[in-house]
Amino acid sequence: MMQELIEVAPVDHWVHRSYVLEEIKMLFRLQRLIDTDFRKCRCREFYAALMGVSLFQLDSIAHRHLDKTVYQLIQDRLLQEALKMLREGKASVKEITFELGFRDQAYFARFIRRRTGLSPREIRNS
Repeated sequence: MMQELIEVAPVDHWVHRSYVLEEIKMLFRLQRLIDTDFRKCRCREFYAALMGVSLFQLDSIAHRHLDKTVYQLIQDRLLQEALKMLREGKASVKEITFELGFRDQAYFARFIRRRTGLSPREIRNS
């Protein structure tokens, strides 16, 4: 009678949960690596190699759980840092441009405007 009350989960269910947990751990590790190295390298292959997986596999995992690619995660982190630096106001836009690895101010301004709808100066003054 007690056996009838307990629903036994199939082994596949537990294997799947374990696999998903490993993927989530991998995404946390990826985020830590991006946070550490996004200024040095924005190359998706660099992060895949550090983690010992293929870029395809890493992109698939990121897309499945976050609905973003590795490239988008790197770009999001870069935007987050740019906005922080602009709002702090300690460095000039030119200094921020080069510190974050953009080739020129115009490219940096386009990067910011595409993602926020505002120019770097408008963000700084808001």
